[in-house]
Amino acid sequence: MMYEILLSHEAEKFYKRQPPEVKLKVNRCMDNLSTSPIFGPHIRKLHGRLAGKHRFALGNLRIIYRVDRAHNSVEVFAIGFRGDVYK
Repeated sequence: MMYEILLSHEAEKFYKRQPPEVKLKVNRCMDNLSTSPIFGPHIRKLHGRLAGKHRFALGNLRIIYRVDRAHNSVEVFAIGFRGDVYK
């Protein structure tokens, strides 16, 4: 089953400002999320105020998203560096 990837405005802005090599890594991550958004070696379920969301670790980048199984979609809320993305 394929999931549709939906980017928030903030995630899209961050993505567009990145150099090509970072965009390539993020694109590969999105391909991963479109097929398996819940389980994987780089995926963790988040807790606390981010409960219900997951994160994909990509080196020092983090992708914060929520899986909507009813609509087969992955809503990406934020893409950012490890220290900033959880704020």
